[in-house]
Amino acid sequence: MLVALYKINEYNEMNYYYIHNYQGHLFSPHTFTVIWGKNRKKGREKSFTFDSAKVMQKKMRSLFQKKIEEGYKLLYSYPQKNQYNEMFTGIKKQLVS
Repeated sequence: MLVALYKINEYNEMNYYYIHNYQGHLFSPHTFTVIWGKNRKKGREKSFTFDSAKVMQKKMRSLFQKKIEEGYKLLYSYPQKNQYNEMFTGIKKQLVS
């Protein structure tokens, strides 16, 4: 799963926010990583690990909601599992509008 968000700041610069689960974690299968900044390759990065998929999805939803409130819009997304498609249904509408 990959979600790329963007926001134009007051200086007309584009800020990116990526969420993906491509990196595995040694101690938990329930993990995702966020990368943010003006340049994806030079941005800041943070990984989250969880004990269950339910808790992980709750955290993802809260991050999406926070980014919507901060004015981020959807650049592109690649949900890879049906569970993510369901999660993105309502969120995508908010991010695109």
